[in-house]
Amino acid sequence: MALAARPAAALTPCLPGTRAGVLAHLRFGLLLPEGDAVTEAQWATFRADILDPVLRTAVTQRDEAPVTQPRPQRTRSVFAEVRAAWSPDAPPPLPDTVVSIMRAWTARFPAAPVEAQLLPACLAH
Repeated sequence: MALAARPAAALTPCLPGTRAGVLAHLRFGLLLPEGDAVTEAQWATFRADILDPVLRTAVTQRDEAPVTQPRPQRTRSVFAEVRAAWSPDAPPPLPDTVVSIMRAWTARFPAAPVEAQLLPACLAH
């Protein structure tokens, strides 16, 4: 499975060769409140120890442009397919796997920002 996803506009039929799915979009803040940065080594350890084993699926990541408001922040976005039944009327709650990843991040990096949302998407097989 490739995460070559495009937004599924209210889950309209996906193109041939793709299927409807749900992506978790997690955003991890890499600058801590006291000004320290999460290092690449710390990120790699978190990914190897928590992210990949918990999700057990292909993960893509990208760094977002830094923001300065309300305080400086660098963010790494992670996208991964998750099991969730999508309803356009009521987005599903975050799966337990996503919640556990968020808790693990906060346990390792107290007060470091982390957020997640679920997105319907058409995923390549």
